[in-house]
Amino acid sequence: MKKVLLIALCFAIPMAGFAQKKKKKGAEPEVVAPVVETLSDEECMVNLSLFHESVKNDQFEEAYGFWLPVYQSRPDLNKAIYTDGAKILDYRYQQATDENVRKALRDSIMQLHDDRIKYFDEAKYPDAYVLGVKAMDYLTYFTEDELALPAYGWLKESVNAMGAKSQITVLRKLVEVSYNIYKSNTDQYANQFLADYQQAAAALDQIAAEGGKNAGHAVSQKAYVDRLYATSGAADCGQMDQMYASVVAESANDIDKLGSIMKLYRRLGCTESDVYFAAAEHAHKLQPTDESAAGCAQMCIKKEDYAGAVEYYKQALSLVANEEDKADYLYRMANVYVAMKNYQQGAAYAQQALDINAEDGRCYLLLGICYASAKIYEDPILQRSVFWVACDMFRKAKTVDASCTSDANKLIATYSQYFPSKEDVFFHRDLNEGTPFRVGGWVGKTTVCRSKAE
Repeated sequence: MKKVLLIALCFAIPMAGFAQKKKKKGAEPEVVAPVVETLSDEECMVNLSLFHESVKNDQFEEAYGFWLPVYQSRPDLNKAIYTDGAKILDYRYQQATDENVRKALRDSIMQLHDDRIKYFDEAKYPDAYVLGVKAMDYLTYFTEDELALPAYGWLKESVNAMGAKSQITVLRKLVEVSYNIYKSNTDQYANQFLADYQQAAAALDQIAAEGGKNAGHAVSQKAYVDRLYATSGAADCGQMDQMYASVVAESANDIDKLGSIMKLYRRLGCTESDVYFAAAEHAHKLQPTDESAAGCAQMCIKKEDYAGAVEYYKQALSLVANEEDKADYLYRMANVYVAMKNYQQGAAYAQQALDINAEDGRCYLLLGICYASAKIYEDPILQRSVFWVACDMFRKAKTVDASCTSDANKLIATYSQYFPSKEDVFFHRDLNEGTPFRVGGWVGKTTVCRSKAE
């Protein structure tokens, strides 16, 4: 009988009693929703069906007239009052051009969330969940609030209660908003930002570990918040070690987790950390890659096991596919040989790196140091010719790479002091100021004869 009554109501009750008068196309939405006559439960059920159907058909203005009486009469009736209501109010907000109207509508959206918490209790979407949605809407509509402190409070309360059941976007936004607050006062909010990052990161890791349809999204968002934290300036290597030492130990057989930790450490510049080395060592045993091999090489360098570092870099070079990374490994290999005082091999690897990237100033600096250290001639005057070649390399470094200018100038100032004197050049039969000179031996470079400035 009740079902028949509801169907009859759909046709018998005048629409004017349910909905507002239709507006002319393009008319400005009202600033304040009108007070409507309280509807009976049966009337509310009819309007509920009507506004829900209108929303599904994107007829938001029509839906508003059916929705408002239900919202005002029975705010506890159905979740659709709030989910559809948010869409209806957003539509009206987007259509409004008057700033006062827009402000009133965004306040109404905030109130909608408060009323959902007050009147509609649902186990699947508890109050903490709604606070997260409210925070997200605040960030959408109150863009002039740069710090968004109200949203931060709601996000924090939501994540505290929901944990790994939080929406992934809420976890991400907690870190983003906390980052903006941290940037406003780095001394005051560094610890808060660290705590928020750790909380969100742990929840994202748990969502990813549990699998399911959101696991992939959780992994990508975890990588994002990792990058944000690593580049924020709030993190240091000691803090990273405290956070990840146990994680690395527990993830010794998880190649994906180890890889993400290694990437994070590299972004932060913490590749001298024992935790980074442990991650690299575990990863290399599970699935050798150029990245894990390079991490193990760094560990060997720290222990002054240069022979071990050479072997690991050779593995890295055999596994690498990216040319830019290959050039970097060649440069690092060159540094290892310089540390071993094998300058000829150091120069050879630096040159190989330059063959791939001719604008890497670091390689020219290293070449110059190798040439300056070369023992080519028994004649002490001719031996000084290696410093001409070295300074040529230092000048080349700052020509191709401006970031090397300061180091290049210091090296030029240092090594140009060892040029032969004017007298040495004048009296030496093989030297002539300002003319080309071929430095022999493994250096094999043509330079210009020049004397030390007096």
